[in-house]
Amino acid sequence: MFLKELRLIQNDKFALLLIFILPTMIMGTMYIATNPSGITIIPETGKNPDAARIGVVDLDPTNTFPAQDLSANFTWYLTNNPDFIVQLFDTEVDALDALYFDRVNAYVIIPYGFEGNITGDIPAFVDIHVSSTDFESQMSITSAFNRVVHEFRSDHGWSQREIGSEMVSEFQPPGGGGFEATFGVFMIVFSVFIAVAATAAQAIVGDVPLNRMLLTPATKMEAILAKVSAYFVVGMVQAQFLLVLWQLLFEINAWGVYHILNFVLALMSFSGAALGVLISTLVTTRLQANQSFLFLLFGSVIVGTGFMDVGLVDDYYPLNLGRVMMTDTAFKGVGILEFIDEIYIIVIMSLIFLLIAWLIFVRKKTLA
Repeated sequence: MFLKELRLIQNDKFALLLIFILPTMIMGTMYIATNPSGITIIPETGKNPDAARIGVVDLDPTNTFPAQDLSANFTWYLTNNPDFIVQLFDTEVDALDALYFDRVNAYVIIPYGFEGNITGDIPAFVDIHVSSTDFESQMSITSAFNRVVHEFRSDHGWSQREIGSEMVSEFQPPGGGGFEATFGVFMIVFSVFIAVAATAAQAIVGDVPLNRMLLTPATKMEAILAKVSAYFVVGMVQAQFLLVLWQLLFEINAWGVYHILNFVLALMSFSGAALGVLISTLVTTRLQANQSFLFLLFGSVIVGTGFMDVGLVDDYYPLNLGRVMMTDTAFKGVGILEFIDEIYIIVIMSLIFLLIAWLIFVRKKTLA
């Protein structure tokens, strides 16, 4: 019996392929994330290709340090750092507006008394304002900013904590904030999309009653639409459960955009159901369906979280589009009509999934 099972696995080429693809994806991602190749500097600009765009608002007119304007000098250090592309703003309102429209990844406020504090051996605190929805920038900008502070202190011969910094998260959800709120809204999108796709991946393969049903006048397209519709409803029920828990547990008041959040999750449920049904038509066994879901799960974690640049995937993968729509509508108050292009892309991609599933399904003689 043991040898028989090994032969069955050996004959399942699809399952064997996924067995090697999954660990390759995981280790490949770890290699890219930890690759010690160093930072590549573009000679023409002197900047890192992944340099963050930051705004600087200098509110310090004090002149207590001999022969040098320290706030202007600190701005010079930021400007010449290869990790930053600096844009100067006259007011904090202008900088916040640029952050809202993603023209900058963050902005720095050099406060009144910056130079006077340093001259008087009093720590000068510089606030770094980042979007609460931009997890990648929060980590990379803080790290790069601390390196600039260290270089600034070292060049001036200072060894104490002359400059302190504090991260300020903008666009927090009303009534609550913190990591659990911003990461939670992403987890809602991810959970609905992945959970619906996971259950729908078993929708067709090995469905014995469906085999008998197709002997009636029911068509295979009707079967596919029925499957997608059913799992779409399941996804929407799950969405209500997640949205209510997210707001009640973390004291978040997003009830004013509850209908918009539901619309975004409806798109996720529809696209997840379509993708799951497509997987169910591609595979021939339940084992393959389970392994395909694992491939989808790990792949979505890698490319759908927003922690790395994935190029065209960000522009067309429904999960990535839904993540941006969800955070911007929940936290920034962006109207849903501003995402009309993204909505069209999600719907079209879902319809393409359904069309491919139907083309594969009509050529199948048996479901298991």
